[in-house]
This record gives sequence, C-alpha cells and structure tokens, in this order.
Amino acid sequence: MIRIKDIADRAGVSPTTVSNVIHGKTGRVSKATVEKINRILKEMEYVPSISARMLANNSSGLIGVALGFMKKGNASSFEDPFVSAMLGNLEYQIREHGYYMMLVARHEQDDLMQQALGWNFDGMIAMALKEKEIAELSERLGKPLVTIDQYLPPELGVRSITMDDCGGAYQMSQYLIGKGHKKFLFLSDCDLGVDHYRWLGVRQAMEEAGIEDFESRHIVIPWNPEQREKAYEEMLPFFKKQTALFFSSDYYALEASNFLQNRGIKVPEEISIAGFDDVTYATLARPKLTTVHQMVDGKARRAVEVLMHLIQDEPVQKDIPPLPTTLVEGVGKRSDEVNSYQNYRKTLVETAGFAQNY
Repeated sequence: MIRIKDIADRAGVSPTTVSNVIHGKTGRVSKATVEKINRILKEMEYVPSISARMLANNSSGLIGVALGFMKKGNASSFEDPFVSAMLGNLEYQIREHGYYMMLVARHEQDDLMQQALGWNFDGMIAMALKEKEIAELSERLGKPLVTIDQYLPPELGVRSITMDDCGGAYQMSQYLIGKGHKKFLFLSDCDLGVDHYRWLGVRQAMEEAGIEDFESRHIVIPWNPEQREKAYEEMLPFFKKQTALFFSSDYYALEASNFLQNRGIKVPEEISIAGFDDVTYATLARPKLTTVHQMVDGKARRAVEVLMHLIQDEPVQKDIPPLPTTLVEGVGKRSDEVNSYQNYRKTLVETAGFAQNY
C-alpha cells in the first residue's frame, strides 16, 4: 500500500504538502510542486483512502438517496426504467460535485428510516416516501434534505423537485381530444402524488371538452402484474368501447399495447395507446408510442444542485418551479433535454430571482 509519506519522500516535500495537494488545498503550493506531486501520484498509482479524506474534510462525503420501495408488485424497483434512469443520473450528478452516492431502499416497513439515520450523510435526496416519513426524516436527520416528485405542504420546509405533471397530462389529453378521442380512459396504479396531478390535468381537459362522464374515466389498476392482467381481461369488453387509453407511465402503456395486440386488437387502428415519461425503451415500441417527455436528467441535476446549495448553507427558494414537459408524438423526434433544461434555468433566473449560478 502506497502511503503519503512514500509520495513525500520521492517528491522531496513534506507529507503535509502532499496531503494538501491530494485534498485540493493548493493555495500555498507552487504550480510546479503541484504538477510534480500529481505526476508521482499517477506513476505510483496512489489511491487515496476515502475514510482519511472524510476526516480531513470533516464530512462523510456521502449523499444518501432514499427510495421508498424495493419492489413494485413482484418486480424489483430497479426494473422500472424511470427509477433506474433517475438513480443513474443522480449518481452521476452527485459524483460531479465530489460526493459519493449511497442508496437506501426499503425492504421492510421500518428499515428505511433506520438506514437513513444510521449513516452520517452530508445530505439526502428522497423518492417515493410518504409525507409523514419525510417530515420525520427531515426532523431527525439534521442535514439538508431534498425530495423528488413529492407534492409537499410549504410548512414542511422541504424542497421538492417536481415537473409539470398536471400540465403534461392536460397537453396529452388535449392532443387526444383534438384527434377525435372523446371516449378515452386514464389509467394509473394509484391516485396519489404525481399520478393524482396527472389525473387532474386529464380531468381538466375532459371537462373543458364537455365530456360528461369524465369522473368515471379514471381507472386505478393493480400494481401486481398478474392481478393487472386479470383486471385487463375483465375490462376487455369495456376497453373495446373506447377509442384511446392514456396510461400514467410508458411501462403500463406498452404492457397494455402488447396485451391488446395479443388478443387480436389492432393498435392504434382500433384503440390508440398513449403513455407518460418518454423512457428510452419507448423508442423500441411498435407501433410508436405517443408520450409525454419529462427531463429525468434535468430533474436529477436540479435535485443535486439544490442539495449542494443547502449543504453550503446558501439561500434556496422554498417553492421551486416545476420542470416543463413536452408532448412527443409517436416518439418521432425526441426533445433536446440539455437545451430544455438550460432554458428552464434561464427562466428561473429571469422570473424567480435565483442566483445565476443556481
């Protein structure tokens, strides 16, 4: 094992100087010495001790990411393309800011809170937790906390990164109505959180279009795949009376498309299918899926940016505007996520009074 003292002896400097270079404290070290030490570090393949670095920086260097469920039905949460994409983007953004991500996922009812509080995280990002759990975690954690896709009361004081779920679903519903679909359903596995706000957008569009029975057009489907397929079998005669089905996620939309086609129903000739999220594998669907694009990468960046400002004790607006959504017809041309996010940040600066580097 290569020690800092070994590097110092070879460079002809003190171990303190080497330690300062390793930890980025180079204000009093000449450029030539920094370059020399970095060259020797590379030649000797020195790997810094993470625990030593934590002690030197008086921080754990860890950002906890709490996921409220490890399984969805019989499937692992990591099989959900949205969850896996979000975790991958969070890990990248966290490392870009010089931290390491540790995932804390629920296996049993109470173990998530124990895990979250058992580690000395510098901050946490939470997904799919109940409001009561977030309130408890915020109170007991004693460190900055940011949530993703949580609609929280302002008095809770926890920053949440959301997108325009209601607006995106409203836009999709208007699109379907504009295509002549007056008999369409909105299907989701619950009426909570983002799914509730997506239903509000659907309901608004239906009401404006004069669809009288709009309240009965929200169908809650089971989480469990076997139970969901059984429910589809029972609802098949009802489905055949519709002209379109709008699902709260691309996963459910593509699953239902396969279900219908396996039973001889032509999609979209007999029933049109629409989804939400614009996940990567939606591009593989045949026929192409019309969906609502959300900026998963932008959502992860926003969450980590806000958390970093809170860790550094910098002011952050409590009511953070939602990220925009985009309708993608038939997954033809996907939206430019980078430009969309930059435009969103520009809007924050111009309208919300956020700092330019926020």
